[in-house]
This record gives sequence, structure tokens and C-alpha cells, in this order.
Amino acid sequence: MARSVVPRQAGAAGLAAALAVVAVVCWLAYADSLAGPVRLNPLDGRPPFRIGPHIELVSAWGAESGTVIVATVCWWTGRGTDPWARLRATAVAAVIMYYVYDAGCEWLGRANEIDPILVADEALRYGLGFLAPAAGVLTGAAVWAATVIRLRGLSLGARLVAAAAAASGALTLSLVALLDTTRDNGLSAESVFGIARTAGVPLVMVLTGILVYATVVRALRPVVAIRRELAAISGQSLDRRVPVPPGSDAIAELARTTNATLDRVEAAATRQREFTADAAHELRSPLAALRAQLESALRHPESVTDWQEVVAEATSDVIRLQHLADDLLLLASHGSVAPVREPVDLAALAEDLVREHQHLPEATALRLRCQAPDQAILPGNPVHLDRLLRNLLANACRYARTEITVTVGHAEHGLVLSVQDDGPGIPSADRARVFERFTRLDEARARSTGGAGLGLPIARDLAASHGGTLTAEEPPGPGALLVAQFPSRT
Repeated sequence: MARSVVPRQAGAAGLAAALAVVAVVCWLAYADSLAGPVRLNPLDGRPPFRIGPHIELVSAWGAESGTVIVATVCWWTGRGTDPWARLRATAVAAVIMYYVYDAGCEWLGRANEIDPILVADEALRYGLGFLAPAAGVLTGAAVWAATVIRLRGLSLGARLVAAAAAASGALTLSLVALLDTTRDNGLSAESVFGIARTAGVPLVMVLTGILVYATVVRALRPVVAIRRELAAISGQSLDRRVPVPPGSDAIAELARTTNATLDRVEAAATRQREFTADAAHELRSPLAALRAQLESALRHPESVTDWQEVVAEATSDVIRLQHLADDLLLLASHGSVAPVREPVDLAALAEDLVREHQHLPEATALRLRCQAPDQAILPGNPVHLDRLLRNLLANACRYARTEITVTVGHAEHGLVLSVQDDGPGIPSADRARVFERFTRLDEARARSTGGAGLGLPIARDLAASHGGTLTAEEPPGPGALLVAQFPSRT
């Protein structure tokens, strides 16, 4: 509602100010027409002050009356805005109207002393052609600015413009008054020109520069505070944030962006610490088991009946450690290399991997099926897409009882890859948690069967790097259903 009230308030105040000026100059023209033809004064041969009394009346009471009228209109049309903004706009409208009206009255008084015959016509032309439009535009713009703009929220550029405008306006007004004073004191035009050139221009430059410098220094205080806070932030104090100044200017947006960046840095550091601790734990357990197994065999060789079995078990642990190290390396390097994008036939890749997994030891008792179209082209990294599907198939082979189905299909905005097994399934409460690193569900807590809990998180990250998603959905039957969706262009 306030957005619609502000233009209405500004327009009404500007129109009232313009109409007040129009009414005065039209009244003076009408009073001049009532004075009849011009007659010279028999005493000195000069015409009388035809509308002199009217100008004196306008100068005495007109400014106050016009100010009250404009202020009343501005206040009445400002209903629905913030009370302080409404009061501020009314005060600004009153000040602008009084200043413009008073300047016009002073001109009328001086013009009437010089040429009382033509002053009414000149006032009409001057009022309708310049003073009324100027009063309307200045009042409307001032009301709008006073209602919408908050001084504490001004940007650096706006503050510089306001400071320069205020300084130049005040100094120009002072110079006009100075020149008028020198003219009244009888100084020549050359003297007035010399004063304006030698003293006026340097004075405007110096005072404007001082005001703009003070404005810049004050406006840049938040930047100094941001710099100091950033310099004090270290790896042990990532929870600190820079101060955000009020408003929505560029400096405030810089502070908010900096704090958002610090939030991401803190979150990344937290994830890195958690990942390092989890990785150390995952590596420590198999290493400790392997060491204990080998040291027991070396210290008590007489208890070892089959050295080939000991070596086979140690090799199995080493292979698992190698897979874990590869997964950790992939997670650590993911996103640090330049992305590769080339056409990959997802249907052909799924068929090849299904045929390959049919001959693996963990899938000999399973029936693997692939349902895919003749072609499903996806722009992406072939190595990463291969790893994604391998992880999904390995997860399905680990828990499936009899059957695994891999499906590739076209969706409305891209491709869909799904892997379904008939194993114990994933509870609905854990369908988001299975994609967290080092997460094992109850059926997969044994490291000998459940893996390290990195396969699905890696697959999810690889899907995200291709602009897609990987989620655990509700299957149509028993088991688990993992669905990866990719846009047609990544």
C-alpha cells in the first residue's frame, strides 16, 4: 500500500505547490486589468504602483498561506505511509514551498519598483512558464525523496550527489546574496565580476571538496570496520562475522555477501574436520585388524595351519583399504579438476556394466536386467558416469536377494537412471541419511559386507556435478530404488 501512496502524495504536493503559484500570478494579472488604462502621476510623471498593494499583500501573507495549503495536502494524501515518513515529507514540502514562494515574492517586489506597468504581465509569464513548474517539480521530488529514501541507507554515490548538491546550492545562494549586496552598495560590474571570480569560485571548490571528503570518510566507515573484522578472522575463529551497516546499498550488500561467504567457509571447514575424523576412523580399524592378524601369525607361527588362508585374508583387507583410499582420493579431488563434457550414451553404458557385473563373484546368484532405449545421450564425464553407475550396482549387488533391474529412460526435461533391487530396502526415515558419508544402516554395519559408506555419497556428488540429483525413492515392490535424474544439457 505504501508504494501506491508515495507517488500519490508526491504528485498531490507538487500539484498543490504549482497551483498556488498559478493562483497568485493570475490574481495579480486580474488586479492589473481592474486598474484600467495606464495614467501617469501628475506630480512626477511616473505611473502609480498599479498592483503594488496586491504584491505587498502577497509578500506578507502569501508564503505562509501557500505553505499551509501544500503541507495540508501533503499530510492528507500521505495516509497509509509510515508516520515519521509522512511527517518528514510534509515538513520538506513546506520548506520547499516557502522558499520558492518567498523567492518569487521578492522578485515581484523588485520588478514592481523598476517597471510597475509591465510587472503583472511579466509575473504571469514568469509564473506560468517557470515558477509554477519549478515549484511543482521540486516539491514533488522532495516529497518522494523524503518518503522513500532513508539517509542511513543511502549508497556512497547518493551521499556524494547529496553532499555536492547541498554544497553547491548553499554556496551559489550565498554568492547570489553577496553579489546583490555589492550591487546595492554601488559597486561597479567589474568589481562584482572580480569578487565572483577571485573569491567565489575557489570558495565553492574548497567547501564542496571538504563536504564531499567528509561524506566519503563517513560513508566508508563500514568498509573500515569490515576490513578490520576480516583481518582478525583466523582458522580458529571462523564463527566471527563482519558488521552489516543498515540499508541496502553496495557496502551493505558487500557485508552480507562477505558473511555468506564466511558461512560457507565455516561450513566447509566443519565438513572437512568431520570428514578427516571419519576417514581416520575408517582407515584405523582395518589397519589395526590387519596388523593384529599378521603380528599374531608371526608371533605364533605354530598356530597357523594354512598360511595361504592368512595371506588371502590379509589380501582381502588390503584390497578393501585400497578401495577406501580410492574413494577418499576421489572425494578429495572432486571439483578441483576441470570438468570434462562429451556425449555419453547412458543406455550403452548401463548395458555394458550390467553384463560385466553378471560375471562378478558377488552377483553370480543374482539375475541382472537392463531396460534401456536404443540411445540415451547425456553430455558429461564418461569416467565419472561409469563410477556413478558402478557404485549403484555395487550397492544393489551387496543387498539384493535374487534380482536387480537397471532402467534408463527419457523424462520431460532429461534422462532418468534407476537401479532397483529386491533386498531389505531402505526405511523412509533413512532415505536421506544413506547419502551421508560413512553412513551404514542396521543391515550393513558389518564392514565385511557393508562397505565404508562412501559409495552412495560419491554417486550423489557425481550426479550433482552433472547438474542432476540422486535420491532414494519408494519402490513399487520390496527392496530399494535409487533414481538419478539428469537434465538434457549439463
